[in-house]
Amino acid sequence: MESQRHGARTYCYAGRVRCLVLALACVLAACPGGAGGTYVQDGRRGGGVDRGETNGRRFDFVSNKPELDDWQIRITGSSMWVSYGRDDSTDKLGSINLTEKEARKLWKLIDALDIPNRKKGKKDEDEGYVSLQLKEPGDDGGEVHKVYISRATNNEDLLALASYLQDLTEKYKKERPSF
Repeated sequence: MESQRHGARTYCYAGRVRCLVLALACVLAACPGGAGGTYVQDGRRGGGVDRGETNGRRFDFVSNKPELDDWQIRITGSSMWVSYGRDDSTDKLGSINLTEKEARKLWKLIDALDIPNRKKGKKDEDEGYVSLQLKEPGDDGGEVHKVYISRATNNEDLLALASYLQDLTEKYKKERPSF
């Protein structure tokens, strides 16, 4: 009889532990901070570098060249995604996790372009153009700023950014973009 009671107590105890674990999981899931991340990139504020929060800052660089490769690079926090198209095919080189130093330098180059305050520009179909899009986070869904710059530009800030994007892509993906 004692062994049956002991078995019943063990079952009852295990049931309570399961209930407690389930209740704790429900409480954690309901907590707004339960995900453990921040939604605004804090890498340039002295904190750590984020790994691409969904509502964080995002930058898209698209190089359009007539009759040649089209390159697309997306930066989200310290994550960089690279793809290019030739003729009718595309090649997704994939994601890169940048170091904190690389991410800081890259965002400094992006910020130097002052995209929110630039004129929109236009697509230069003859020379080709670069499309730059910056998404800033915000309570109301954020702001999106998009500008076009001709590939015939001598803008030093754009040339420095393009050169650094080429260097990073070559370093991590062993292919140098031709933009």
